Amino acid sequence: MSIPLRVLMLEDNPLDAELVLRALRHGGYAPDWQRVESEADYLATLAPGFDIILSDYEMPSFSAPRALELLKQSGFDIPFIIISGTIGEDVAVDAMRQGASDYLLKDRLARLGLSINTALEQAKLRRVALETQHKLRQSEERFRQLAENIHEVFWSTDVAKNQMLYVSPAYETIWGRTCESLYASPQTWMEAVHPDDRDRVICAAVARQLDGSYDEEYRIVRPDGSQRWIRDRAFPVRNDKGEVYRVVGLARDVTDRVQSHEQLREQASLLDKARDAILVRDLEHRITYWNKGAEQLYGWEAAEVLGRKISELIYRDAGPFEAATAVALEHGEWIGELEQVNRADVPILVEARWTLVRDEKGAPHSILAINTDITEKKRMEQQFLRAQRLENIGTLAGGIAHDLNNVLSPILMSIGLLRLTSSDDRSKSMLTTIETSAKRGADMVRQILSFARGVEGQRTPLDVSLIIKDVQHLVQETFPKNLQVHCSIADDLPAVMGDHTQLHQILLNLCVNARDAMPSGGMLTITAVSTAVDALAASTQSEARACPYVLIKVIDTGTGMPPELVDKIFDPFFTTKEVGKGTGLGLSTVLAIVKSHGGFLEVQSEPGRGTTFAIFLPSNISSSEPQASLPVEALPRGHGELILIVDDEAAVRAIARETLEAFGYRVLSAADGTEALSLYSVHQAEIAAVVTDLMMPVMDGSVTIQVLKRINPKVKVIAGSGIATEGTSARMAELGVKHFLPKPYTTQDVLGALNLVLRSAG
Repeated sequence: MSIPLRVLMLEDNPLDAELVLRALRHGGYAPDWQRVESEADYLATLAPGFDIILSDYEMPSFSAPRALELLKQSGFDIPFIIISGTIGEDVAVDAMRQGASDYLLKDRLARLGLSINTALEQAKLRRVALETQHKLRQSEERFRQLAENIHEVFWSTDVAKNQMLYVSPAYETIWGRTCESLYASPQTWMEAVHPDDRDRVICAAVARQLDGSYDEEYRIVRPDGSQRWIRDRAFPVRNDKGEVYRVVGLARDVTDRVQSHEQLREQASLLDKARDAILVRDLEHRITYWNKGAEQLYGWEAAEVLGRKISELIYRDAGPFEAATAVALEHGEWIGELEQVNRADVPILVEARWTLVRDEKGAPHSILAINTDITEKKRMEQQFLRAQRLENIGTLAGGIAHDLNNVLSPILMSIGLLRLTSSDDRSKSMLTTIETSAKRGADMVRQILSFARGVEGQRTPLDVSLIIKDVQHLVQETFPKNLQVHCSIADDLPAVMGDHTQLHQILLNLCVNARDAMPSGGMLTITAVSTAVDALAASTQSEARACPYVLIKVIDTGTGMPPELVDKIFDPFFTTKEVGKGTGLGLSTVLAIVKSHGGFLEVQSEPGRGTTFAIFLPSNISSSEPQASLPVEALPRGHGELILIVDDEAAVRAIARETLEAFGYRVLSAADGTEALSLYSVHQAEIAAVVTDLMMPVMDGSVTIQVLKRINPKVKVIAGSGIATEGTSARMAELGVKHFLPKPYTTQDVLGALNLVLRSAG
């Protein structure tokens, strides 16, 4: 198969051209040819697409030497063969020197094919050589640009000659010395190494540069005396025999990194003094830094946790931890609260501030966490919120109590009026029942206020046995039937000075706790005896004093408590009950009431053996019976005195008017303070006393009393209210009011107060 060949032929004789073409075909080529015979046609036709140029040496208007010259000027690498009828040897040699590939005589064209083949091969070799040289120049240029523009120092040495072959310009910037000085004296490299590091570096270079493991950090001293930290690495270059004949290396200035690490170490020592837990973990959650604050918070020493996964140490549930980590990785930081545990598996709550740390290239590297223990803070916040809720409940309870007391007051005062018209025993018994129930309702209101708002309790001599029996009856009626109740009360039990409602409350609270400790039933025992605490025993109890006491015990056979719980049960809001089944205020309220009565409380408990609460109430008072209701005939009566009744409740005003008029008084009534002042200004000379409610619309009782005192400083006032909060007595004393009636009050209460006021000097 013939080889395609594009031929540019310079020939003025067509017959000679045909001979050449015949020789080409005979030599195995399929020529695609063009013939020119002038310089102009030659220049117009010359192009790089031709494989070869075949030229007659001499033509009428053109010549081979001139064509060869023009080819060289064009820059095209096309083989040029001269074919001539007659040519001398000297001319042929000169043509070869000028760039001709070969020369042939026209009568010897048999070797034309071989000559063309040789010329084409030579041209191919030239092109390969040129391409190789071009690539080499490009590679050298890239290396030069890289070496001269990187911040690191690239160096190369001849192992056999101990000669520095190349060092990049960064050497001058970092070392502060010229590259020429290093070429002239290679030993200046080691001479620049800090004396304290030099022996180590020399030993490392000798031992490890040839095996590729050389990687050293050392200091150099620049000519100006300043020091820089260098990281230097070396790599051997081997010949085809595997022998090391060169060593190349890369040295970089790591001063900033070393100083940063040193600064980090200094900062780490400062971080160890921080109270917050500061720790760093990599992206696989393995701990890389753990400060003293973390040791104190979690109980793990740094040496015990470094390298371990943090998720396995301080998290029971890894879900929130993983979610927070995802946010930190996506947004660069995360702030929030997390539940964790310490080494003792005790739950703790932390406020976490996490920051994503990136490496020099900007890629995520680790997470810095600053965790603040807010366990106690949260507990206090919860207590505050619960206290706020109780305050709101107290406010609501106060409003309800005021309304209920206004409802109960007419009932209790009506009983006194009804007794005046009731003569048969059955009616009197019913009135007594109504009065007892109404007073019980009033006691319940006071109990609610005592719990919710801490109202002032009325301290009177009390028979504790009656309170215990009342609680026993309530417990037996309402507690589960699998719980047995037993009471043992000494016969000679003395009275105690206290608030009936509050003592009833503490006994009921303790009984409810005992019930909850016996879900499967058991025995609840309440005992009361008289005892005495001597000085020695009193010294062991901070609240005790040497005096007689009534000792009340509430004993259950329930689950009991371990010692660590016994120490906490009186803390506000502490409870062992499920959420929604206890506020944690019962026992703290019990303790507060006992202390307010001058007593103290002891607890004995053991898991599986039950619990005993012992209440000590001082009894160093003479026993007395509670004040009994006087018969209607014995109640004090008026003698026509004019009394001004001020109350916003119409029912209270109406029953007060009827009651006072029934017992010999005249009455004026007003629905608020404004109306009361109008009536007083008209009847000031006649009005003997003013009975006013404190909580009223338009003008309340306190303002009304102040204005009355300005009108008449000697006016006699009895104040009443459905709510007697802490400080009520002190506020009334500031207003000059000496008598206060807590609602609901009875006929006996209001008549007794009026009798005292009217008999007083003013």
